[in-house]
Amino acid sequence: MSESKDLKTLQQELQQALSLINDYSATHNDTSKAVLDTDGLNNTQSLLERCAAVVNADKDNTKPTLRIIHHFACSGGTLISKCLAAQSNVFLLSELHPTTRLGMNMEKAAYTPRDITTQAIYGRVPNVDELAEKLFVNGIIETEKHIRERGGYLVIRAHTHADYCTNNPIPEVDTLTRLLEPHFHIKHLVTVRNPIDSFMSLRDNGWVHFKPDSFDEYCGRLLKFLEPFDKEQIIKYESFVEHPERELKNITELLGMTQFSDDLEYIDIFQVSGDSGRSGIEISKRSRKPVPDELYQQIVSSKNFKSLSDLYQLEPMNQT
Repeated sequence: MSESKDLKTLQQELQQALSLINDYSATHNDTSKAVLDTDGLNNTQSLLERCAAVVNADKDNTKPTLRIIHHFACSGGTLISKCLAAQSNVFLLSELHPTTRLGMNMEKAAYTPRDITTQAIYGRVPNVDELAEKLFVNGIIETEKHIRERGGYLVIRAHTHADYCTNNPIPEVDTLTRLLEPHFHIKHLVTVRNPIDSFMSLRDNGWVHFKPDSFDEYCGRLLKFLEPFDKEQIIKYESFVEHPERELKNITELLGMTQFSDDLEYIDIFQVSGDSGRSGIEISKRSRKPVPDELYQQIVSSKNFKSLSDLYQLEPMNQT
């Protein structure tokens, strides 16, 4: 039996099961919500709809949909990613980039038994970046298909820092979009934080990996990063922490997800890399750290920061 027939059979069986449950509920005056547990996923009707989408995509040979979230380091991306991961049937892969060496121990081989690319680098495989990109694309294709066939959504959190905040040349198109666009219809979500706050945190963490390491240079890189995206795809971190339920609903709609939950009480159970900032589950606006005089002078003289402020209506700079 072909895979397409298997999926059609599954869809028919699920529809029959749902009909039986609904008939039983009507006969016994049962007004409770009927839930069919399918490998940890809920919402039966949504699952049926997505099974149909799998069948139709196979039949029409259309690209499946992939969701990618992009943001700079220290800009609140981990918090927003956790809130997304907490949504029903959403599965998040965090901080992905196929070729970066950031965080990799180049002096002593690390124990990474599941990671072919890292071991290929240690093994001095020729043209290893070319191999890494192929492995990455094939891995995402198979992972997305695996999750979609089980009624879920795959969301990838891009490791944007590797493209825009190192001494490597800044790409015209970010690496994940370049590699995955031929294979998927991509829905992009971009989150941005006031660069004053994100740059100070970046510097405090020792993650300024570019030269010159000035605030204006950082803002110029941020402008380059934001350039390909429409304003409708961009969510401000400051808006998110002030109105998390509203903004999260906007995000799920932007990413084309049919379900939404504003229950964020358990977001800290999700393991997401890059969690360098806030701790705990409280989502609220926090006061800006004191701005050093030297940085204050860079901020008020930065042309790139002024451009960002004009484009994205950033809050004005006040020395504290």
